[in-house]
Amino acid sequence: MSTATLAPSTPSRPAPVQQWRAGTLPRFVAAGLTGNLAHAVVFLLLQVWTPIPVAVVNVTATVFSTLVTNEMHRRFTFPGAAGTPWFHGHGVGGAAALLGVVLSTAALTAWHHLVPGASALSGLLLVHAVTGLVGLANFLALRTVLRPRAAGAA
Repeated sequence: MSTATLAPSTPSRPAPVQQWRAGTLPRFVAAGLTGNLAHAVVFLLLQVWTPIPVAVVNVTATVFSTLVTNEMHRRFTFPGAAGTPWFHGHGVGGAAALLGVVLSTAALTAWHHLVPGASALSGLLLVHAVTGLVGLANFLALRTVLRPRAAGAA
């Protein structure tokens, strides 16, 4: 079979190394740290100054920080994704946040059960450790979903 009869190959998606500049991971971490700071402020304020149960405090702080972080990822971390629909980034980020809040709330509840009277700071550190692991999975998912569109792609 001659090569003249073969259809021209269609370009495949670029490899992740070619697709994203080297600064993507540091920008992801910076956005995540900003979200963690937002979470910490809300978590500590609610935990210290309200009688709200710790699980509700964590969920409230997570919702707030998720909105902040997801929008930072759309605008700052993956700037080539400007043409990606809003709900793609927030949908994946929201799913990761849901997983993170379930796992972190379970860990936090267990922590307060095992260590009665545990400080708000120790609970916050535990939450951030768990969500850090979930954040790694979120980074990999967002790299796929917030991929810049190829020129001429429909």
